[in-house]
Amino acid sequence: MKIKQRSEKQLAKNVRWQALKLIHQIEYENQYSNVLIDQTLQHTHLNELDQKLLVQLVYGVVQRRLTLDYYLEPYLKGKKIDTWIASLFRLSIYQLLFLDKVPDHAVLNEAVEIAKTNGHGGLGKFVNAILRQFNRQPLRELPDKATAFYDYLSIQYSMPLWLVEQLSHWLGDQSDQLESLLKSLLETPHLSARVIANIDQRQEIQQQLQTEQVITEPSKVSPYGLIVQSGDLIHSNVFKEGRVTIQDESSMLVAPLGKLTGAEQILDACSAPGGKATHIAQLLTTGHLTALDLSSHKLKKVDQHLQRMDLSEKVTTQQADASKFLPKNNVLYDTIYLDAPCSGLGLMRRKPEIKYEKQAQDLVELAKIQAELLNHVASLLKPGGVLVYSTCTLAPIENEQIVDQFLATHADFQLDPIQPTELLPADLLNSAGQIRVWPHQYHTDGFFISRFVKK
Repeated sequence: MKIKQRSEKQLAKNVRWQALKLIHQIEYENQYSNVLIDQTLQHTHLNELDQKLLVQLVYGVVQRRLTLDYYLEPYLKGKKIDTWIASLFRLSIYQLLFLDKVPDHAVLNEAVEIAKTNGHGGLGKFVNAILRQFNRQPLRELPDKATAFYDYLSIQYSMPLWLVEQLSHWLGDQSDQLESLLKSLLETPHLSARVIANIDQRQEIQQQLQTEQVITEPSKVSPYGLIVQSGDLIHSNVFKEGRVTIQDESSMLVAPLGKLTGAEQILDACSAPGGKATHIAQLLTTGHLTALDLSSHKLKKVDQHLQRMDLSEKVTTQQADASKFLPKNNVLYDTIYLDAPCSGLGLMRRKPEIKYEKQAQDLVELAKIQAELLNHVASLLKPGGVLVYSTCTLAPIENEQIVDQFLATHADFQLDPIQPTELLPADLLNSAGQIRVWPHQYHTDGFFISRFVKK
């Protein structure tokens, strides 16, 4: 996207222009929505109301891209347009269709102004003509729900058809919840934080945040979790002092499941972005954590989080490929965490671009990597040690099937079922004692956790 100097100058305080730039980066420049939004919010001059609108616009447009394109298609068919204009059309009709508080004339006027400023007068007229035509005509009909149910769901909830079919299959006897799941993935994700303290101090931290106009409520998923309802958490003193950190509620479940006493030697095989590593370190006293990651850039982020929370002394970070890593002097670990690289299909609310990028074959290839990693790190565990395997995907080929395959080929390991008493909501457990979080249950990321013990 070519950005003119005059656009940056004249539209600097225009929230829709700021949203458009992020949307285009996500749609056409392979950027991650959550990363871009986090970076933008940390350096923005927009007020709190405009920040909320920015988040709503960016997530809303990316989440509903298939739906928006379906409605736009009759008006753009055969017309060659720049990618940033395509993003501008999506941004505009998203507001027309899904934001009741924004007047239609304001949407059209701002779209035209952006087109003229970053393009030219003729482009502004073109955008104006298309949007006015769209606004006058009745909406294109959706596929018939009764005779083409999956096609209907695909367009209505902006989910690729192959993934709609797979989700129905993965839900199994819960397939009646398919539409609830798809609907929940279109919600704007809430911000959640983990307290860096004993869980009985959560209420005290809540009160301190409230003095800084950051209103939170306790998580129903993790005793360490807080859900931010309003306010600027990232710029609060409580956050800067390292008393809370940003983390999804589902991933807060992982660290305590290692049954840590605090004295263990621990390996976190894939530690970035650091939520799990800092949580493990928080639970240590005399023990030590070795945190690996393949990416030096991501590992720097882990180090920054550890420093902010004053946990660096408990952790050694190391750039390494976990599938080939060997500890010095052949030392074995008491506890190993493997949060395996995966398709990320549990993150579709927070990273909606994932659903358009992934294909079925990607899951097969990732499952091979996961199996290789699990097989290798298992060899680094002491007899009697605990191994916690987790992913943020919904696909059984990356979850239950990996576990079954591992147990079938490792007679020295057995499943260690997670008990209902180890969780706040026991409905997250499957029949095998594994955690299986669906995004629509508590409006968190989708997640899977299994625990093994070495005989």
